[in-house]
Amino acid sequence: AAASLRLAVAAASLRITVAATSFHLALSATSLAFALAAASLGLAVAATSFRLALTAAFLRLAVAASAVAAAVASATVRVAFAAASLDLALSSTAVAFPLAAAAVG
Repeated sequence: AAASLRLAVAAASLRITVAATSFHLALSATSLAFALAAASLGLAVAATSFRLALTAAFLRLAVAASAVAAAVASATVRVAFAAASLDLALSSTAVAFPLAAAAVG
């Protein structure tokens, strides 16, 4: 009877140990799954942040390129206006000299 009781206690201890080990393994697997999910989420957030940073950089480049294009266009208009003014001044001078010469002569 005592041997039977010892066997029953040993079997119960073994079952408890197996159950505790199974529970511990299940907890470890769950912790690993949560850690993997958190890492995946972190990578997704990092990728999204990187994409947003690239988009912002491209937008800044586009704005800068537009500003440069506007400045070049403005400078071109100013140069064209100055050339036209110079041309008009030269034309009026070319007309004024013969008139002045005719008036003096």
